[in-house]
Amino acid sequence: MAKRYDVIVVGAGVAGFLAAKAAGENGLKVALLEKNTDPTQRTRACGETLISMAEYWMGNITGYNSRDKRVLFSSDGFSFKYDGPYQNLYGVRMYTPNGHKIVIGDLEEQRKKGDYGRVGLSFDKEIMFRCLLEEVKACSVDVFAGINVQKVTTTANSVTAEGSGQSFEGSYLIAADGANSRVAQLMGMNEGRTYYCNLYALSYYMSGTEHPEPNVVTLTHGYMKEGGVSCFMFPQATEGIYNIIVLAVDHRIDLEVALDYFMKEAFCAPWFKNAKKLRNFSANENCYSPIIDPYKDRVLVAGDVGATQELENPGAMVSGWKAGQAISTAIQEENLGLEVTGISQYTNWWKEAYVNYYDHEAYMKSFSQGLILTTAEEENYVYGLVKETMPACWHPHTLGLYMGTAMAKVIPIIQQERPEILQKLARMGLPPTEIYAEVAKLSKPVL
Repeated sequence: MAKRYDVIVVGAGVAGFLAAKAAGENGLKVALLEKNTDPTQRTRACGETLISMAEYWMGNITGYNSRDKRVLFSSDGFSFKYDGPYQNLYGVRMYTPNGHKIVIGDLEEQRKKGDYGRVGLSFDKEIMFRCLLEEVKACSVDVFAGINVQKVTTTANSVTAEGSGQSFEGSYLIAADGANSRVAQLMGMNEGRTYYCNLYALSYYMSGTEHPEPNVVTLTHGYMKEGGVSCFMFPQATEGIYNIIVLAVDHRIDLEVALDYFMKEAFCAPWFKNAKKLRNFSANENCYSPIIDPYKDRVLVAGDVGATQELENPGAMVSGWKAGQAISTAIQEENLGLEVTGISQYTNWWKEAYVNYYDHEAYMKSFSQGLILTTAEEENYVYGLVKETMPACWHPHTLGLYMGTAMAKVIPIIQQERPEILQKLARMGLPPTEIYAEVAKLSKPVL
């Protein structure tokens, strides 16, 4: 017999936790289902950063109250405890294969501003999960670990989720089960979305790295025989540890081999001379166009489920919180016999703050560098022309705008000196489906 709840939340990532917290604080009976046996354990690659602490992202500026140890979103009026270590991030450094550095944010100038100079913050996600688990339990949310949802059925007034030999019935369901959402697939909510490619990631915590500039996010490009690959270096929350993530869109690239290249052969190899690998993680993410309407038959999607690749941690947090509030409002309206507007409040916000506000095709093209410029020499030449220091930020869409502006300034030089490269760069004007066509043939969405 199914366990009965007001709302079922599938997925205990940051979106799911905050959806459950919002609904639980509003007095609803909430079941939070998580497929992993330990909801506090991180199982997939993640940069573990809070982006957008100096500008808006999905209607909020992310904040951290170090006095009371709370992550906060003042525009939407919510916060939650995070009592773990953290490091401020003051900018980004992008490196070409030969080591030319593009500076986003003057480190010393940003530091002078204190907390208002930071553009992001690194955190320990497992500690964050522990804090969120404590908060949802404090508002009487029932947490069920080891439940892998395999079936979702709906009626006019209810929805049932089944998995791992158990059944849960609710008035509504919030799907917060990530970029490779099974719930969205079961509900047919991926129909009509454009599939671009898959993004493959390999991550290691490392000690002993010797980065020349602490407290910045570093992105380095390289080329394997199969194609281009990127390496991110994030200062981990614990001082002295870095979170190294290697990314590619072509599954033929061996990410372990690519990591060895960055550690042993690339210009940055000296940074890893004394490095020691600690824990490792991986990820294989579906990359689609956004879900336009995030609601269907009493199922509401939150977090990365409806996003192009991902919403970043703060976007998932805001989306989860607002989803929980939307369901709370809808149930209250139903019980009072009022017109139900809670769901439309969320769907309208989703479209205005995310779907229509950001250029998702441009965002997807940020992973296509190795498909546009196909040799290290070409990339060294093109980005070697970019020498200006850009304003500090750690925001995926703003970074793209900054780089687009910088490239526009050097296009006349490329046109004069290397017109054959300009022809390659012109491919950036194509839809991402055409740019990723070859790698897309070699992959398929994870279901």
